[in-house]
Amino acid sequence: MGTDTTEKTRHSGSTGERLLRIMRSVVDAHDPITLPEITDASKLPKPTAHRLVTLLEDEGYLIKDADGRRYFPGPELKAMALSVLQGRLNQTPRHLVLERLSSKAGGEACNLVLLEGTFISYIDRVDAQWPLSIRLKVGSHVPLHCTATGKLLLSLQSKRVRDRLTSMTELTAMTDKTITDPETLQAALKVIRNEQVGTDDQEFIDKMVAVSVPIPSPKGPPIAAISIHAPVFRRSLEDLRGFIPDLRESADELAKLIYE
Repeated sequence: MGTDTTEKTRHSGSTGERLLRIMRSVVDAHDPITLPEITDASKLPKPTAHRLVTLLEDEGYLIKDADGRRYFPGPELKAMALSVLQGRLNQTPRHLVLERLSSKAGGEACNLVLLEGTFISYIDRVDAQWPLSIRLKVGSHVPLHCTATGKLLLSLQSKRVRDRLTSMTELTAMTDKTITDPETLQAALKVIRNEQVGTDDQEFIDKMVAVSVPIPSPKGPPIAAISIHAPVFRRSLEDLRGFIPDLRESADELAKLIYE
């Protein structure tokens, strides 16, 4: 009787429900996940899971890891998740949080960003209240390896995801201070991971410094962060580090707005 009930449960549900179960199992895993693990997590028969995983892979919702055995979210699933999060953000007074942070930081630029593959995407920002400032538009994509938020969020991912993203990232020299050596980058990520603070010492744009902290996530590694950046003639990197307590307070406010 119990076995029959279990089999009925495993085979029940529409195709759409089964697809959602598979996508949920991959997202909840946080690390790339094998087909047997997907089968167990989604409670589907192996042939069904294999067929639907292949369909999701063909449509770009799942993608295989370098070893060809594990799956992780593909571009279509990531785009969907990003759209949902952006929609949630647009319904919140998150801009007011950035404005308050900018005011505490003496009118310097403040940014809200999301991890998007091998780039960071600007979701919202407050420009510096100064005639001379560096302006990055909302929607801009910037590299991981040379930005405060990029290195921070990269450092906080699981080792498997971190290694995969690092291997996919071209360590292009944006300035003469950009880290372009993989071993040096890994050492820097370890320091950032321990402190939970990302810094950019003129690595992305010459004469610009930045500091960032993660926005706490209720489940899994953080995928969003906030930062303050300024030109060095106005603020040193150590000056910006003085605003870390304000950054953390703002990050906690944003976490409540986004996730609760």
